[in-house]
Amino acid sequence: MKKLLLCLILLVTLCGCSEETDENTVKIGVLQLMDHEALNKAYEGFMAALNDEGYVEGENLSIEFQNPNNDKSSLATMAQQLVLDEPALILAIGTGSAQALQQETDTIPILGTAITDYEEVGLVAYNEKPGGNISGSSDYCDMAMQMDLIEDLVGDVKRVGLLYTSSEQNSIVQAEQMKKAASDKGWEVVEKTISDLTMVNDAMNAFIGDVDAIYIPTDNPLASSMASVETIATENAIPVIVGCDTMVADGGLASIGVNYYDLGYQTGLNAVKIIEGEVEVSELPIYFMTEENSDIYYNSYVAEKMNFTIPQPILESGIDMAK
Repeated sequence: MKKLLLCLILLVTLCGCSEETDENTVKIGVLQLMDHEALNKAYEGFMAALNDEGYVEGENLSIEFQNPNNDKSSLATMAQQLVLDEPALILAIGTGSAQALQQETDTIPILGTAITDYEEVGLVAYNEKPGGNISGSSDYCDMAMQMDLIEDLVGDVKRVGLLYTSSEQNSIVQAEQMKKAASDKGWEVVEKTISDLTMVNDAMNAFIGDVDAIYIPTDNPLASSMASVETIATENAIPVIVGCDTMVADGGLASIGVNYYDLGYQTGLNAVKIIEGEVEVSELPIYFMTEENSDIYYNSYVAEKMNFTIPQPILESGIDMAK
Protein backbone atom coordinates (compact mmCIF):
# COMPACT_ATOMS: atom_id res chain seq x y z
CA MET A 1 0.00 0.00 0.00
CA LYS A 2 2.84 2.35 0.91
CA LYS A 3 4.57 1.53 -2.34
CA LEU A 4 1.38 2.27 -4.29
CA LEU A 5 0.97 5.60 -2.50
CA LEU A 6 4.59 6.48 -3.21
CA CYS A 7 4.12 5.69 -6.88
CA LEU A 8 1.04 7.91 -7.03
CA ILE A 9 2.89 10.78 -5.37
CA LEU A 10 5.79 10.36 -7.80
CA LEU A 11 3.41 10.30 -10.77
CA VAL A 12 1.68 13.48 -9.64
CA THR A 13 5.06 15.15 -9.11
CA LEU A 14 6.25 14.16 -12.58
CA CYS A 15 3.02 15.40 -14.14
CA GLY A 16 3.45 18.68 -12.34
CA CYS A 17 6.99 19.03 -13.69
CA SER A 18 5.78 18.21 -17.18
CA GLU A 19 3.09 20.90 -17.02
CA GLU A 20 5.67 23.43 -15.82
CA THR A 21 7.92 22.55 -18.74
CA ASP A 22 5.02 22.90 -21.18
CA GLU A 23 4.16 26.31 -19.75
CA ASN A 24 7.72 27.49 -20.37
CA THR A 25 7.83 26.09 -23.90
CA VAL A 26 6.61 28.19 -26.82
CA LYS A 27 4.57 26.12 -29.24
CA ILE A 28 4.63 27.13 -32.92
CA GLY A 29 2.82 25.45 -35.80
CA VAL A 30 4.20 25.47 -39.35
CA LEU A 31 2.21 24.77 -42.51
CA GLN A 32 4.42 24.65 -45.62
CA LEU A 33 2.54 24.32 -48.89
CA MET A 34 5.00 21.96 -50.56
CA ASP A 35 8.60 20.79 -50.58
CA HIS A 36 10.54 23.25 -52.71
CA GLU A 37 13.90 24.94 -52.27
CA ALA A 38 12.53 28.49 -51.99
CA LEU A 39 9.97 27.50 -49.36
CA ASN A 40 12.53 25.37 -47.55
CA LYS A 41 14.93 28.34 -47.43
CA ALA A 42 12.20 30.54 -45.97
CA TYR A 43 11.64 27.99 -43.20
CA GLU A 44 15.38 27.72 -42.53
CA GLY A 45 15.62 31.49 -42.19
CA PHE A 46 12.62 31.55 -39.85
CA MET A 47 14.16 28.93 -37.56
CA ALA A 48 17.55 30.68 -37.61
CA ALA A 49 15.95 33.91 -36.40
CA LEU A 50 14.17 32.09 -33.57
CA ASN A 51 17.43 30.43 -32.52
CA ASP A 52 19.31 33.73 -32.63
CA GLU A 53 16.65 35.25 -30.37
CA GLY A 54 17.01 32.46 -27.81
CA TYR A 55 14.25 30.06 -28.86
CA VAL A 56 15.69 26.58 -29.38
CA GLU A 57 13.67 23.56 -30.41
CA GLY A 58 13.75 20.88 -27.72
CA GLU A 59 14.62 23.39 -25.00
CA ASN A 60 12.06 26.20 -24.87
CA LEU A 61 10.51 25.78 -28.33
CA SER A 62 8.19 23.14 -29.78
CA ILE A 63 7.58 23.01 -33.54
CA GLU A 64 4.69 21.15 -35.17
CA PHE A 65 5.62 21.02 -38.87
CA GLN A 66 3.11 20.00 -41.54
CA ASN A 67 3.63 19.72 -45.32
CA PRO A 68 0.75 18.49 -47.55
CA ASN A 69 2.88 18.53 -50.73
CA ASN A 70 0.31 20.76 -52.43
CA ASP A 71 -2.56 18.33 -51.85
CA LYS A 72 -5.64 20.48 -51.12
CA SER A 73 -7.44 17.88 -49.02
CA SER A 74 -4.40 17.26 -46.85
CA LEU A 75 -3.78 21.01 -46.64
CA ALA A 76 -7.21 21.63 -45.10
CA THR A 77 -6.82 18.73 -42.65
CA MET A 78 -3.37 19.84 -41.54
CA ALA A 79 -4.57 23.42 -41.06
CA GLN A 80 -7.34 22.12 -38.80
CA GLN A 81 -4.89 19.99 -36.80
CA LEU A 82 -2.52 22.89 -36.24
CA VAL A 83 -5.30 25.18 -35.03
CA LEU A 84 -6.70 22.51 -32.67
CA ASP A 85 -3.23 22.24 -31.11
CA GLU A 86 -3.59 25.89 -30.00
CA PRO A 87 -0.03 27.09 -30.64
CA ALA A 88 1.18 30.57 -29.72
CA LEU A 89 1.65 31.32 -33.43
CA ILE A 90 1.47 29.59 -36.82
CA LEU A 91 3.85 30.12 -39.72
CA ALA A 92 2.20 29.80 -43.14
CA ILE A 93 4.69 29.22 -45.97
CA GLY A 94 2.98 29.91 -49.28
CA THR A 95 -0.34 31.55 -50.16
CA GLY A 96 -2.39 28.35 -50.06
CA SER A 97 -1.19 27.59 -46.53
CA ALA A 98 -2.25 31.00 -45.25
CA GLN A 99 -5.64 30.75 -46.96
CA ALA A 100 -6.28 27.32 -45.44
CA LEU A 101 -5.41 28.57 -41.95
CA GLN A 102 -7.55 31.67 -42.46
CA GLN A 103 -10.55 29.36 -42.75
CA GLU A 104 -9.79 27.74 -39.41
CA THR A 105 -9.00 30.57 -36.99
CA ASP A 106 -9.38 34.29 -36.53
CA THR A 107 -7.67 34.38 -33.14
CA ILE A 108 -4.33 32.53 -33.34
CA PRO A 109 -1.62 34.82 -34.79
CA ILE A 110 -0.57 33.71 -38.28
CA LEU A 111 2.58 34.94 -40.00
CA GLY A 112 2.99 34.20 -43.68
CA THR A 113 6.06 34.16 -45.88
CA ALA A 114 6.72 33.48 -49.58
CA ILE A 115 3.41 35.23 -50.36
CA THR A 116 3.29 38.05 -52.91
CA ASP A 117 0.33 40.31 -52.05
CA TYR A 118 -1.66 39.64 -48.85
CA GLU A 119 -4.22 42.34 -49.55
CA GLU A 120 -4.85 41.24 -53.13
CA VAL A 121 -5.62 37.62 -52.17
CA GLY A 122 -7.83 38.60 -49.24
CA LEU A 123 -5.58 37.62 -46.35
CA VAL A 124 -5.52 41.11 -44.83
CA ALA A 125 -7.57 44.30 -45.03
CA TYR A 126 -4.54 46.41 -45.91
CA ASN A 127 -0.87 45.51 -46.33
CA GLU A 128 0.09 48.56 -44.24
CA LYS A 129 -2.33 47.67 -41.42
CA PRO A 130 -3.60 44.06 -41.62
CA GLY A 131 -6.31 44.49 -39.00
CA GLY A 132 -6.87 40.78 -38.26
CA ASN A 133 -4.82 37.82 -37.07
CA ILE A 134 -2.61 37.55 -40.19
CA SER A 135 0.55 39.41 -41.19
CA GLY A 136 3.91 38.35 -42.61
CA SER A 137 6.53 38.98 -45.27
CA SER A 138 6.15 39.31 -49.04
CA ASP A 139 8.33 37.93 -51.84
CA TYR A 140 7.05 40.64 -54.18
CA CYS A 141 9.60 42.18 -56.50
CA ASP A 142 8.59 45.16 -58.63
CA MET A 143 7.56 43.65 -61.96
CA ALA A 144 8.94 46.66 -63.81
CA MET A 145 12.38 45.57 -62.56
CA GLN A 146 11.85 42.08 -64.01
CA MET A 147 10.85 43.59 -67.37
CA ASP A 148 13.92 45.85 -67.25
CA LEU A 149 16.02 42.72 -66.71
CA ILE A 150 14.47 41.07 -69.77
CA GLU A 151 15.31 44.17 -71.80
CA ASP A 152 18.88 44.24 -70.48
CA LEU A 153 19.35 40.58 -71.37
CA VAL A 154 17.58 40.36 -74.73
CA GLY A 155 17.76 43.88 -76.14
CA ASP A 156 15.11 44.38 -78.82
CA VAL A 157 11.92 42.86 -77.35
CA LYS A 158 8.51 42.78 -79.02
CA ARG A 159 6.70 39.70 -77.69
CA VAL A 160 7.12 38.10 -74.26
CA GLY A 161 5.65 34.78 -73.16
CA LEU A 162 3.95 34.53 -69.77
CA LEU A 163 3.53 31.10 -68.18
CA TYR A 164 1.82 30.39 -64.85
CA THR A 165 -0.56 27.99 -63.08
CA SER A 166 -4.20 29.02 -63.43
CA SER A 167 -5.18 27.79 -59.95
CA GLU A 168 -2.37 29.61 -58.10
CA GLN A 169 -3.84 32.86 -56.77
CA ASN A 170 -0.36 34.15 -56.03
CA SER A 171 0.61 33.61 -59.68
CA ILE A 172 -2.54 35.27 -61.02
CA VAL A 173 -1.69 38.44 -59.08
CA GLN A 174 1.85 38.45 -60.48
CA ALA A 175 0.59 37.73 -64.00
CA GLU A 176 -1.59 40.83 -63.95
CA GLN A 177 1.33 42.91 -62.69
CA MET A 178 3.61 41.49 -65.39
CA LYS A 179 1.12 42.25 -68.17
CA LYS A 180 0.87 45.87 -67.06
CA ALA A 181 4.66 46.26 -66.81
CA ALA A 182 5.14 44.71 -70.27
CA SER A 183 2.39 46.89 -71.73
CA ASP A 184 4.13 49.98 -70.34
CA LYS A 185 7.12 49.02 -72.48
CA GLY A 186 4.96 48.51 -75.55
CA TRP A 187 5.45 44.73 -75.57
CA GLU A 188 2.86 42.16 -76.58
CA VAL A 189 2.29 39.40 -74.00
CA VAL A 190 1.58 35.84 -75.15
CA GLU A 191 -0.13 34.21 -72.17
CA LYS A 192 -0.20 30.47 -71.45
CA THR A 193 -1.51 28.76 -68.31
CA ILE A 194 -1.34 25.23 -66.98
CA SER A 195 -3.72 23.44 -64.63
CA ASP A 196 -1.38 20.55 -63.85
CA LEU A 197 2.24 19.59 -64.44
CA THR A 198 1.48 17.36 -67.42
CA MET A 199 0.81 20.54 -69.43
CA VAL A 200 4.24 22.14 -68.93
CA ASN A 201 5.92 20.72 -72.04
CA ASP A 202 3.02 21.59 -74.34
CA ALA A 203 2.84 25.13 -72.97
CA MET A 204 6.58 25.66 -73.42
CA ASN A 205 6.55 24.19 -76.94
CA ALA A 206 3.75 26.60 -77.88
CA PHE A 207 6.13 29.53 -77.28
CA ILE A 208 8.79 28.30 -79.73
CA GLY A 209 9.34 30.78 -82.57
CA ASP A 210 6.64 33.08 -81.21
CA VAL A 211 8.31 35.06 -78.40
CA ASP A 212 11.60 36.79 -77.66
CA ALA A 213 11.64 35.65 -74.02
CA ILE A 214 9.43 33.95 -71.43
CA TYR A 215 8.57 35.12 -67.93
CA ILE A 216 7.49 32.69 -65.17
CA PRO A 217 6.50 34.21 -61.81
CA THR A 218 7.09 32.67 -58.38
CA ASP A 219 4.71 29.81 -59.11
CA ASN A 220 5.09 26.74 -56.88
CA PRO A 221 4.03 24.01 -59.37
CA LEU A 222 6.19 25.47 -62.16
CA ALA A 223 9.07 25.95 -59.72
CA SER A 224 9.03 22.19 -59.25
CA SER A 225 9.10 21.68 -63.04
CA MET A 226 12.06 23.85 -63.96
CA ALA A 227 14.01 20.87 -65.33
CA SER A 228 11.38 20.48 -68.08
CA VAL A 229 11.33 24.23 -68.68
CA GLU A 230 15.12 24.30 -68.98
CA THR A 231 15.26 21.45 -71.49
CA ILE A 232 12.87 23.09 -73.94
CA ALA A 233 14.23 26.61 -73.38
CA THR A 234 17.87 25.68 -73.95
CA GLU A 235 17.13 23.44 -76.97
CA ASN A 236 15.31 26.36 -78.61
CA ALA A 237 17.45 29.23 -77.26
CA ILE A 238 14.57 30.97 -75.49
CA PRO A 239 15.63 33.12 -72.50
CA VAL A 240 13.44 32.29 -69.48
CA ILE A 241 13.34 34.91 -66.76
CA VAL A 242 11.79 33.70 -63.51
CA GLY A 243 10.46 35.10 -60.27
CA CYS A 244 13.11 34.02 -57.76
CA ASP A 245 16.67 32.84 -57.23
CA THR A 246 15.90 29.16 -56.60
CA MET A 247 14.08 28.92 -59.96
CA VAL A 248 17.24 30.29 -61.60
CA ALA A 249 19.29 27.62 -59.85
CA ASP A 250 16.84 24.97 -61.10
CA GLY A 251 17.01 25.99 -64.77
CA GLY A 252 15.91 29.57 -65.39
CA LEU A 253 18.26 32.01 -67.11
CA ALA A 254 17.93 34.96 -64.74
CA SER A 255 15.84 36.81 -62.17
CA ILE A 256 15.87 39.83 -59.94
CA GLY A 257 14.32 39.10 -56.62
CA VAL A 258 14.43 38.35 -52.95
CA ASN A 259 16.55 35.96 -50.95
CA TYR A 260 14.07 33.52 -49.36
CA TYR A 261 16.33 32.75 -46.41
CA ASP A 262 16.47 36.46 -45.57
CA LEU A 263 12.72 36.71 -46.03
CA GLY A 264 12.12 33.85 -43.60
CA TYR A 265 14.61 35.34 -41.15
CA GLN A 266 12.71 38.63 -41.02
CA THR A 267 9.50 36.67 -40.46
CA GLY A 268 11.14 34.89 -37.54
CA LEU A 269 12.16 38.19 -35.96
CA ASN A 270 8.57 39.40 -36.22
CA ALA A 271 7.35 36.12 -34.72
CA VAL A 272 9.47 36.78 -31.63
CA LYS A 273 7.98 40.27 -31.30
CA ILE A 274 4.48 38.79 -31.35
CA ILE A 275 5.30 35.97 -28.94
CA GLU A 276 6.89 38.38 -26.47
CA GLY A 277 4.01 40.81 -26.70
CA GLU A 278 5.95 43.68 -28.29
CA VAL A 279 3.44 44.04 -31.12
CA GLU A 280 -0.05 42.83 -32.08
CA VAL A 281 -0.25 40.90 -35.33
CA SER A 282 -3.15 43.13 -36.42
CA GLU A 283 -0.85 46.17 -36.23
CA LEU A 284 2.19 44.59 -37.92
CA PRO A 285 2.59 45.80 -41.54
CA ILE A 286 3.42 43.29 -44.24
CA TYR A 287 7.19 43.29 -44.69
CA PHE A 288 8.39 43.97 -48.24
CA MET A 289 11.96 43.56 -49.42
CA THR A 290 13.27 46.70 -51.12
CA GLU A 291 15.20 47.25 -54.34
CA GLU A 292 18.29 47.86 -52.25
CA ASN A 293 18.17 44.35 -50.74
CA SER A 294 17.13 42.57 -53.94
CA ASP A 295 19.72 40.83 -56.11
CA ILE A 296 20.19 39.85 -59.75
CA TYR A 297 20.61 36.11 -60.25
CA TYR A 298 21.75 34.33 -63.41
CA ASN A 299 22.69 30.80 -64.43
CA SER A 300 25.91 30.61 -66.46
CA TYR A 301 25.38 26.89 -67.17
CA VAL A 302 21.97 27.53 -68.75
CA ALA A 303 23.42 30.45 -70.74
CA GLU A 304 26.23 28.26 -72.05
CA LYS A 305 23.82 25.47 -73.06
CA MET A 306 21.77 27.88 -75.17
CA ASN A 307 24.83 29.79 -76.46
CA PHE A 308 23.53 32.98 -74.82
CA THR A 309 25.83 35.84 -73.84
CA ILE A 310 24.97 37.42 -70.51
CA PRO A 311 25.82 41.16 -70.58
CA GLN A 312 28.94 42.10 -68.66
CA PRO A 313 27.19 44.47 -66.18
CA ILE A 314 24.97 41.58 -65.05
CA LEU A 315 27.96 39.25 -64.76
CA GLU A 316 29.72 41.83 -62.60
CA SER A 317 26.81 42.70 -60.30
CA GLY A 318 24.79 39.48 -60.32
CA ILE A 319 25.02 36.15 -58.50
CA ASP A 320 25.70 33.00 -60.51
CA MET A 321 23.27 30.22 -59.45
CA ALA A 322 24.76 27.52 -61.71
CA LYS A 323 25.06 24.20 -59.88
